[in-house]
Amino acid sequence: MKKILIMIIGVFAFNNIQAQGTMKDPVSFKLKNGIEVVVAENSGMGKVFASVKIDGEPVSTNAAVSDVLTNLLTEGAIHKSKVAFANNGKDIAPKVNINAEEGNVAADAEDFENAFLVLSSAIQKPEMDKEAVDKANKNAEHSISFDELKTFYNQQIKPSRTYITIAGDITLAEAKALTKKAFGEWKENQETAIAK
Repeated sequence: MKKILIMIIGVFAFNNIQAQGTMKDPVSFKLKNGIEVVVAENSGMGKVFASVKIDGEPVSTNAAVSDVLTNLLTEGAIHKSKVAFANNGKDIAPKVNINAEEGNVAADAEDFENAFLVLSSAIQKPEMDKEAVDKANKNAEHSISFDELKTFYNQQIKPSRTYITIAGDITLAEAKALTKKAFGEWKENQETAIAK
């Protein structure tokens, strides 16, 4: 798995970098809840990229539930982004993308913390209820129940299956502090909005 994480960092570090800085060797550490984090510092580039990978069962085993979950997670991230970056006067706002298997952030170094916290919140505290699932079912090929979605989410989305990679203009100390702030309190079987 570590090789895969380092390859992901490579993709972030080399495909998305506009201004190359000084790249250090990747460093990994684990949070107390079991989340493995890999950080590759690249000082001077002004941007930071992150990937939060959920290494659960292949979503193709339950594609209908995965599609609805992806739609609801995406809507939640968009809503949270609008709140977090409402006063961002920049031409290009931070990008936060999420689906049932992973979430990604691309932001200027100064905006990265807020963008990463938006992603963390969208994953751990999804804005889902029976009404949202019913609405999502109207646009889905196959209808699913709220209980099916809740079961899938609680089995799929948890810290023991989560790997985080961060690459860019961020120090190891900053990355450690931020990942602890964003994901350090996340526990297995934690009650979430969807679990209630």
